[in-house]
Amino acid sequence: MRHGWSAVVLLCASNAWALEAPRVHGAIGVAHAVGAPQDSEFGFGGQAAVAVELPLARPVGIQAELSGTVLAPGSAQPDPSLAPKSTGVAFGAMLGVRVQPLGAQRGGLWLDVNGGVTPTGDVVRPSFDAHIGWDFHIGGGRFDLGPYAGYTQIFQLGSGVQPEDAHVLSLGIALGLGEARGDGDGDGIFDDEDACPHVPGRRTDDPKTNGCPRTDRDADGVFDDEDACPDVAGRRTRDPKTNGCPRTDRDADGVFDDEDACPDIKGVRTPDPATNGCPPPDRDHDGVVDADDACPDVPGVATQDPKTNGCPPSSGPARVEGDRIVLDEVIHFETDDPRVHHASWPLVKKVADLIRENPNILEVHILGHADQTGTEAHNELLSRARAESVRKLLVHFGVEESRVTTEAFGDTKPRLKGLSADALRENRRVEFIITKTRPAEAP
Repeated sequence: MRHGWSAVVLLCASNAWALEAPRVHGAIGVAHAVGAPQDSEFGFGGQAAVAVELPLARPVGIQAELSGTVLAPGSAQPDPSLAPKSTGVAFGAMLGVRVQPLGAQRGGLWLDVNGGVTPTGDVVRPSFDAHIGWDFHIGGGRFDLGPYAGYTQIFQLGSGVQPEDAHVLSLGIALGLGEARGDGDGDGIFDDEDACPHVPGRRTDDPKTNGCPRTDRDADGVFDDEDACPDVAGRRTRDPKTNGCPRTDRDADGVFDDEDACPDIKGVRTPDPATNGCPPPDRDHDGVVDADDACPDVPGVATQDPKTNGCPPSSGPARVEGDRIVLDEVIHFETDDPRVHHASWPLVKKVADLIRENPNILEVHILGHADQTGTEAHNELLSRARAESVRKLLVHFGVEESRVTTEAFGDTKPRLKGLSADALRENRRVEFIITKTRPAEAP
């Protein structure tokens, strides 16, 4: 090619996803051919172009351009056999694409590539150009103005006296004209896509809120777009389902649901997160909590006596206290005799009745004791025989054999010290320990 004129189409990238109105662009600058032989045949010249842009999906648009290039004559023709060159003139018509890679809004970096034809003399040749520039927004968004640099190549296709392609570099100013996109509230969102064009806001994906400020209808400090209860004042939480909602207490026990381990069952506050808000434990489910239940593993009744509260009802002189069956009287034995004194049989029957009436008592251990008369070995045998004698009597009164066991302590655990008649009588005794209970079923 014998000239350096190139078409520059400055296509402004669209800020909207939808198709925008066409924009007109112009450019003017200086140009110079590069590469032999045109770099010596032509000197500096001028370049101008006008283009129409049709924005597509951001940040791409298509464009059509008309361009013209004029290059001054250069130095003497290097080949004396050729006639000297005069001013180079060329016009071009091209179609191309423009991309704005750094963002959706107009302005900033842009690139374009165009292809078409350029008549040179009496021959029409294929050509292409590419440009890079930077636009600055001016005039309320109606104008884009900035520098650009371009490259143009015209293909000779191996014909003519000089078959080399023409290469032209250009540098100048580009101007874009189009419909103004105002931003009245200065929030960086154009008015045509700003749902609140007169109030600064923020960009969102929702056309109904794009450009609007974040609202807080219930004034609880949690914005509506993240408030699960936007019309009821609450508090901020990490759970999107409760963020901005008030604290609830479904069971009305004074412990909020978010810290209540049993939110649907009324309970009491405790320092343990695993039990906070839960009812106090009641293993035997008799309505007396374990902390107040003298018999936490045997269902009973509430009483005013801490020793019997939560224990089975008293059966005359026999009653349950904790893990023991306590008697108001003593089962009497004759001196040096394992047999139960006949006068104590009603008392043993009361114990049997108590065991039979409480099926949750699975096993009772009878502890036999002797007084301190006689040898240690003899007293151990005597206490064992007394415990066995009481066991047989309980079975006689209807207690299953499997529910009663025995153990002997001899004279090693006297109830009263000394050898008085009262002490000896009190020490000749048996005691009843509840060793196994049936887990109570939950109501």
